[in-house]
Amino acid sequence: MQISNFKFFSAFWVLANLVSASGPWMSTHIYYPNTVNGSSDALFTSSAHGLDAPKVDTINNTSWEWWYFDAVSEDQRSSVVFTFFVAPATGFPESGAPDNAILSATIALTYPGQEFSSFLSTVQATEARVVSVGNGASGTWKGSGMEFVGTPDLSNYVINVDSPSIGVKGSMSLRSVAPAHYPCDPAEADQSMVMMPGIGWTNAVPDAAAQVELDVNGTTVKFIGIGYHDQSWGVTNFNSRVGSWYWGHGRLGPYSIVWWDTLTPAGAEAVSSYVARGGKIVGVVCTATSVRPTGANSTYPPTIGDGPPEGLHIEIDLGSEGTMIVDATSTFNIVDAGGIYYRWTGTLSGGIEGQPSFTGTALWEEFALLPPS
Repeated sequence: MQISNFKFFSAFWVLANLVSASGPWMSTHIYYPNTVNGSSDALFTSSAHGLDAPKVDTINNTSWEWWYFDAVSEDQRSSVVFTFFVAPATGFPESGAPDNAILSATIALTYPGQEFSSFLSTVQATEARVVSVGNGASGTWKGSGMEFVGTPDLSNYVINVDSPSIGVKGSMSLRSVAPAHYPCDPAEADQSMVMMPGIGWTNAVPDAAAQVELDVNGTTVKFIGIGYHDQSWGVTNFNSRVGSWYWGHGRLGPYSIVWWDTLTPAGAEAVSSYVARGGKIVGVVCTATSVRPTGANSTYPPTIGDGPPEGLHIEIDLGSEGTMIVDATSTFNIVDAGGIYYRWTGTLSGGIEGQPSFTGTALWEEFALLPPS
């Protein structure tokens, strides 16, 4: 008998999904470490709950899903990224997972010392359990020493790590300061969760007050700054859907911003942007957004083997609120994956056209999967 990596029909799952009159919606999913045969289905339309819950029913050899968390210090010199994967390499080739293994947790760190230091490690898990309550979720990747714990209202997340195999112990906490959203809409029921064809995305924590305290093989990494959390998924091979993408988030003075600008392998563009201020959404739009590379290596669209651009120029048309124009300038290139993927921390400058300008801190990335012309 084939055992699904989603233990849908366990008594625990049935009990967890019973909704009482006094409590929020709940669901528990248990993943096992190998892919399953057969088709895989996913949710791409939101409901009144489960914004951060699993979206893919079973993980076959082309499907994938991940929960992503990051924090960046105000001086951009320190950063941490945690990613919890349910993704075989045949579904998400960039995961680095063994061919038929799907469960892993990754931590990527940068921190100052006598020299600028970085740390990147991936730990395989033997089981993953994601418990969703209300709109929040908590996940434990058994055997990795890593977990995330979220509140039902998405107001707080804590990522805990105690992984002797890689020598890391500690935590990262995120206190949300901006409302959750979907690619084109606020976090409401019956909204599309499609970021680009075949790829879903939710943004549970667009901006947060972050606090990090980790011990990395005897070195203390401790800082406060901005934080972020999102979730992505798909049921077809990632590289068959993505030609390139620019994604990022940051704090620009009083504004929290998130941006996307993507291309399919055929060259169709899909964009999304989000701006909030004072805990309220200023705009969520899937049109009239442009993100383009600047400085050296600024050829657009990026192709495999291109060098890392120095920054980004971002324009977001917020309708009656005006046009936000922002320049992101890299401080550190914190991940360089052989000309197909880059990640940066850096500074933001700009604001809404005709209004005061601000500066701030950001983290962003680029996928370049198009072949050279």
